[in-house]
Amino acid sequence: MPVTTYTVMLILAAAGIVIFFLLCLHYRSRYLLLKGSSEALIQSSHQQDAAMLLLRTQITELKLVNLKSQVNPHFQFNCLNGIYTALMTGETTLAQEYISRFAGLLRKVLMLADKDFIPLQEEADMLEHYLKLEQLRTNNGFEYTLYTDPQISAAALYVPCMLVQPFVENAIWHGLMHKRTNRQLHVQWMQLGPDLYACEVTDNGIGRVQALQYHHDGLKSNNHHSRGMEICMERATLYRAMYHKQFNIEISDLPGAENTVEGTRVYITFESDPAMIH
Repeated sequence: MPVTTYTVMLILAAAGIVIFFLLCLHYRSRYLLLKGSSEALIQSSHQQDAAMLLLRTQITELKLVNLKSQVNPHFQFNCLNGIYTALMTGETTLAQEYISRFAGLLRKVLMLADKDFIPLQEEADMLEHYLKLEQLRTNNGFEYTLYTDPQISAAALYVPCMLVQPFVENAIWHGLMHKRTNRQLHVQWMQLGPDLYACEVTDNGIGRVQALQYHHDGLKSNNHHSRGMEICMERATLYRAMYHKQFNIEISDLPGAENTVEGTRVYITFESDPAMIH
């Protein structure tokens, strides 16, 4: 059968179609391969980002645990110092009461040692235990009040565990006890907004500048004082980094008449978030 021009054209057209189809399959395969690789890279990148975020969170949590573990021994050391002083001065009845109260407080501290946030009711109870201990130690040398805004459910609101106590301790020993009389300490928890709260610690002591002029004995040195304050500030910084919520601590002197100072104010503001509760 003679091969005509028409037949050649049909063959060439068919070959062109086959080649075009094969090229399409080839490029489609390459496209799917590249798309799959791209998606795999994106997924791998997301997994790496998630792993890094988890690692940073775990590191932050470990730092918080480390800082909080430094606060508790410092606080316990000062309580034991009070018991030691009572025994050395022959006040055995006072020492026995101090030991009993300290044992109760230590039990609370140990029960909550692994928690970063606890109900406000627990924090307030622990703080009151501490304040009663310090009243024993100072022979009722100061008066205090603990107040919670009626809007706040003390059982439902979770607050940073043991964050306030170092400021209260500082107010007593570096502000109030350098006064002769009328030593007043006030701690109040307030609700500022739907998820925003504040804790204010005020005293009518001698103020920060004058407190620095006093020399402290070896059991209660400036190093202990400054480290306790630094730990609180570091904890606030880590809370902000970890939860991306407002968490601030402001310390200021309370102005009196004619450029005098009538005490110190610590103002802690923080946002509440269910993610903070482990």
